[in-house]
Amino acid sequence: MMNSEIKAKLLEINQIFYQHHSGSFSATRHQVQPGVRRLIDSLQSDARIIDIGCGNGTLARHLAERGFSGEYLGVDLSADLLDDARRLLCSPPSGTYIFQKIDLAEPNWSASIPTNNFDWLVAFAVLHHLPGADLRLETVRAFRNLISPHGRVALSVWQWQNSSRLRKRVIPWSTVGLKPDELDAGDVLLDWRAGDSPGMRYVHTFSEDRLSELAFKSGFDICDMFYSDGKIGNLALYQVWRTAQK
Repeated sequence: MMNSEIKAKLLEINQIFYQHHSGSFSATRHQVQPGVRRLIDSLQSDARIIDIGCGNGTLARHLAERGFSGEYLGVDLSADLLDDARRLLCSPPSGTYIFQKIDLAEPNWSASIPTNNFDWLVAFAVLHHLPGADLRLETVRAFRNLISPHGRVALSVWQWQNSSRLRKRVIPWSTVGLKPDELDAGDVLLDWRAGDSPGMRYVHTFSEDRLSELAFKSGFDICDMFYSDGKIGNLALYQVWRTAQK
């Protein structure tokens, strides 16, 4: 289990990133990724969706453009990105769209969200920013309580190691005063070069087996798995889960 102080340090790194670089980050997030489109474009127009880590509302805008008439709840840690999401969702959509500030690292973060309610819970490019296997497991177990009995979880995790460009952006842990043996296998620090000043983010690298193991430990079965995004379609690993059948 990861040391609590190390975990807090990694969470702080990402919190600082989104505080200082939300503008430049938001400017790079205006189109849904191909893998997201593959999953979302098949959803019923009246579904109930919760978007974990919704950022500046890219998915919400895509749904609105498709005439989505269901219920959408977008949650994110960054108040600035949520402000962008509300501002950018122009023209009154036909469905219900709500944005809420939530920190997945906080205990009982899901307490204010209706349980057994959502047809789809999506968490695209989220889990790899959560440090420590225990925090990731707690988070995903909470996902299970939010979806309806026949609901689905759709998520993606970065496969940054498949990009020569991103492999060059790995920063030594000594940059933030940490030692490699204090981290979990697969933990990396990646730099950010968009905007006026450099930044950095913590990322955990998932293999197919590790992401599948997380699903099974959390009480899910895997319905679908594929790679997508990036120049050659392998920059993210996607999985779709359903509650395990007893």
